[in-house]
Amino acid sequence: MKINYRPEIDGLRTIAVISVVIYHLQIFFGSSQFLRGGFLGVDIFFVISGFLITSIIIGEINQTGSFSFSNFYERRLRRLLPALLIVIIATLPVAWYILLPEQLVDFSKSVISSLAFGSNFYWHFSLQEYGAESALLQPFLHTWSLAVEEQFYFIYPVFLLFIYKWYRQYRVVLLTAVLLISLQFAELVTPQNHSLSFYMLPSRLWELLAGGLLAHVSSYQPSKENNAFLSQIMPILGLYLILHSLLFTDFDSSTHPGFATVSTIVGTMLIIFFASEKDLVTRVLSSRLFIFVGLISYSLYLWHYPIFAFGRIIDPSPTWQDKILWVFLAFALSIMTYYLIEKPFRSSKKISNRTALFASLLLLIPTAGISSSWIINRGSPDRMPQIIAELSQNYKSTRTCITKTKTKCVLDDVGKQQIFLVGDSHMHSLENALLAHTQAFDYKLTSLVFPGCQYILNLSRVNINNGQPHKCNRSIQMSRREVLLNSEPGIIIIGGRLPVVLQEDGFDNLEGGYEGKMPFALAYPNRPNMSKKTRSQAIRKEYTKTIMELAEYGHKVVITYPIPEVGWHVPKELQRRLRGLTPSEMEAKLQSEPITTNFKAFKQRTKSSFEVLDQIRHPNLSRVYSHTLFCDKPIKDRCITHNLQTAFYRDEHHLSPSGAQSLIELIVTSNAFSKSE
Repeated sequence: MKINYRPEIDGLRTIAVISVVIYHLQIFFGSSQFLRGGFLGVDIFFVISGFLITSIIIGEINQTGSFSFSNFYERRLRRLLPALLIVIIATLPVAWYILLPEQLVDFSKSVISSLAFGSNFYWHFSLQEYGAESALLQPFLHTWSLAVEEQFYFIYPVFLLFIYKWYRQYRVVLLTAVLLISLQFAELVTPQNHSLSFYMLPSRLWELLAGGLLAHVSSYQPSKENNAFLSQIMPILGLYLILHSLLFTDFDSSTHPGFATVSTIVGTMLIIFFASEKDLVTRVLSSRLFIFVGLISYSLYLWHYPIFAFGRIIDPSPTWQDKILWVFLAFALSIMTYYLIEKPFRSSKKISNRTALFASLLLLIPTAGISSSWIINRGSPDRMPQIIAELSQNYKSTRTCITKTKTKCVLDDVGKQQIFLVGDSHMHSLENALLAHTQAFDYKLTSLVFPGCQYILNLSRVNINNGQPHKCNRSIQMSRREVLLNSEPGIIIIGGRLPVVLQEDGFDNLEGGYEGKMPFALAYPNRPNMSKKTRSQAIRKEYTKTIMELAEYGHKVVITYPIPEVGWHVPKELQRRLRGLTPSEMEAKLQSEPITTNFKAFKQRTKSSFEVLDQIRHPNLSRVYSHTLFCDKPIKDRCITHNLQTAFYRDEHHLSPSGAQSLIELIVTSNAFSKSE
């Protein structure tokens, strides 16, 4: 069932896709991002999809009295799958050439989830993992919205047919009720679990239903010509609401999607409903340029994100010239894909159903097979230079817990004395190296590490912007405390990334490597919005009390001072520098241009951390200075990250197995161990 062509809707698609493209380009003027609400282009797409799909369904029902599910899903697959497959296939060799093993595994998982139209689930769960890579570096992150639409297409026709069969006279009322329930759900869930609300259909259903409701209302009143005033004013108001949201609304993770998104949705609805050949907005949106970009908008949406992501992976600091090249490439490939793939596959006259199915399977099966093989082979580290391949063999922690709870992992329960490893992911990196030592010297080992959660009693991790609690909360800390204070006195190795919680800022190596502002802070749970100065004072006070409690209990406490941060992702930087070189050229490059950081930057960064740790004094305390392994030797005034054979870091600040082994060797020479052995 076809509906009358609406050129202004293609114009709306242009606004939507250009907004998304500009937003993902990350264009800044000073500290302000241009089109900071550009991601709302996806919400505009949702309204358009809901309107068109509903118009098709009710048009077919009204005309034939029935609805063909097979024809409906055939059209959807013809519309979405061929272009998606082409984009994915084109990215496979690029991914193989430039991605690190763990990146290639994540990439492959995202490809498979995209082909199954379930990538919204994948991204919701994978991006919540501690240490997950930036969303801007995930080539197929944008397919989450395709997944949401496809899931909507599966349930919506059934729901609509049910309403038409049993409750036809109440269809607008019922659609409105579901819309409002979904909107309220989004408003309630977004502040509590932004990822769930952002990526999942229940929080987005109202946006699609807004278009569906509009289609029903339009079927009641197909012409607005009898109200020329509204037909002139409402599209202008709608365009204003959209542009204001795109340009000026400063959304954060606690507001979108929700009531804050309503103005964008209403603006889109006003333009669609009141569009008239006589109004200026409709004429502009129906112009050739707007129509053309709207026609290629799906291909442009598919192509732009992997191009931008791979561009940032190749060069983390792209120039204006780089970004212009990205946009040019995205448009060129989109035009080709539209005319060579999208347009032919949409027509059953040009490509039969049988041919379309055969061609799709011919592309889909090997694509899924290649992706699966990369997952099974752990990203094929053998294709990397040896210094990276060695590191990538153990890119995921392989822990086998004899006994395990949320915060406790007993790694070895046979030995003469208990060792506890306590802290955040910096301490987690030491597990395997420490386990090898404890097994060799007949110790027990229990790990009480929790990613992003240092052991500091009475403080919880909260979102800086809205004070919402994080996983690192009082229950986690009390659980660890119970283990430590209900055990025989042993050795506790404690540490973590103290500089980041004191300064609430990522590391700036003063040479171009800067992580950016941190979204979380430590605060008293009953005072989540306390000032930064007060939070810093609280950390100093509570960390001192926390360590003193352990020492006074009788534990021998080894305080591990901050591990030098790098500011660059070491394996990625090695891959960038060594790409395309012969083994001898690689060795020369590692020798002449090692990846190092300024020792002065480390000292500035850790000054307040050292002050906190230095003033904690007790006979049961020992101190280990991590930086003595890497800084000011063998290169004066520099902190090294690798030698000719081995990288000491697995990312910007976590130690690799080799780096962890060096630190453990230093730790076991401390007084706590020398008095025990």
